[in-house]
Amino acid sequence: MAYNWIRAEEFSFNCILLMDRWILRYFVGMGQSGEGHYINPEYRKHLGIALAYNPAVYWYFENKCPESKERIASLIEDVPKNLSAEEVRNSEIYILQAKESFVVYVYPDVMETNCEYINGWTPDKLFSIVDFTDKVVLDIGSGTGRLAFAAAQQAKRVYASEPVDYLREYMRDKIVKQGMKNIIVLDGVVEALPFEDSMFDIVMSAYVFGDDYDAEYAEMARVVKSGGFIIDCDGENDEKEPEPRRKDLLRLGFECTHYVSILGGDVYRYWKQIIK
Repeated sequence: MAYNWIRAEEFSFNCILLMDRWILRYFVGMGQSGEGHYINPEYRKHLGIALAYNPAVYWYFENKCPESKERIASLIEDVPKNLSAEEVRNSEIYILQAKESFVVYVYPDVMETNCEYINGWTPDKLFSIVDFTDKVVLDIGSGTGRLAFAAAQQAKRVYASEPVDYLREYMRDKIVKQGMKNIIVLDGVVEALPFEDSMFDIVMSAYVFGDDYDAEYAEMARVVKSGGFIIDCDGENDEKEPEPRRKDLLRLGFECTHYVSILGGDVYRYWKQIIK
């Protein structure tokens, strides 16, 4: 799916040198959600060209993500040795555009400006679900902090869990700039949250559910207190969805509400109170 968040022509292929190991796995079809783009022969051809003509990036894959060694070696085996600079650049652009959702992770300012689910969204969409006053909150997959910084306006403390190093540093810089005192940023993924059982009043996320609903839900439920809430709160979009997309959340007992986005799309928010 093309999001059109970037114009890949404006980005260096070297931006991959800023990416985390788990992201590199997605480039070579070893990510948690499966092979993705990697099953496409055209994608593999362009990735092979881009890696063969960018030895620093190739070296980075080998050393940052050693499990990718066999795949990247295979990709460059049959790459012609006499390609023009234009041909190489076209391959770089192809890969960067295909993986634009990862490119924006290392350009957080671009992410906040160009990602429609962030810009235009307002905190009232979150506060109308449950009361955040004096609550201890976990935001999973915080990104640039859309939900975490909103919740911090009312919550006692917010833990912003984010697996992308660049985004964690971005949020820490934002905390300093805004003088926030009640947000703690740390590494973590939804499948293995680094917290004790029953620690939070509210556990929230957006665009996190999807790889394994039951496992993700179980881990969220583990860290939320009895009587607390799990919330899934997407941002703005222009997609028409006559029915809720996340049927698995309804199966798991979540309630759901709908509103029409300022961009004209359909937005569904989900929540469930956890009783242990």
